[in-house]
Amino acid sequence: MGESSIPFKNLHSREYTGHKKKVHSVAWNCTGTKLASGSVDQTARVWHIEPHGHGKVKDIELRGHADSVDQLCWDPKHADLIATASGDKTVRLWDARSGKCSQQAELSGENINITYKPDGTHIAVGNRDDELTILDVRKFKPIHRRKFGYEVNEIAWNMTGEMFSLTTGMVRS
Repeated sequence: MGESSIPFKNLHSREYTGHKKKVHSVAWNCTGTKLASGSVDQTARVWHIEPHGHGKVKDIELRGHADSVDQLCWDPKHADLIATASGDKTVRLWDARSGKCSQQAELSGENINITYKPDGTHIAVGNRDDELTILDVRKFKPIHRRKFGYEVNEIAWNMTGEMFSLTTGMVRS
């Protein structure tokens, strides 16, 4: 195999340290300038990445959850807004510039996944109590809840935001 056919040969890796325990989730913001990570240590971190990975990297710690930050997602329209889903049954909205929590919603179970609708108006959250919750981002209140027979493991919106798909722990044979 020639060197020109080696996939990803120009990629570089870099390690960022800061969490005290295992990391569960990572996500880039919509402009590709910030990387966030969520951890069992009950925090999320936002890493301000300089272009091409050169120079100093700054990070902000997002504190406030009372259990692990199991997943996080960035607002698809605003590069400084990030939402976190935690085992403490809360979903929080953060300003990544200041590190402050601007909104919080208490849900029914341990939240294990979260995703923004592509237009940034709603957030879908799945939890271990088999429930899907849709939050209105402006009011940060649930507008729809649906119970399933198994935990909601993953949620994905289509690009228009008109549909989404989800997976549960149910196995059919």
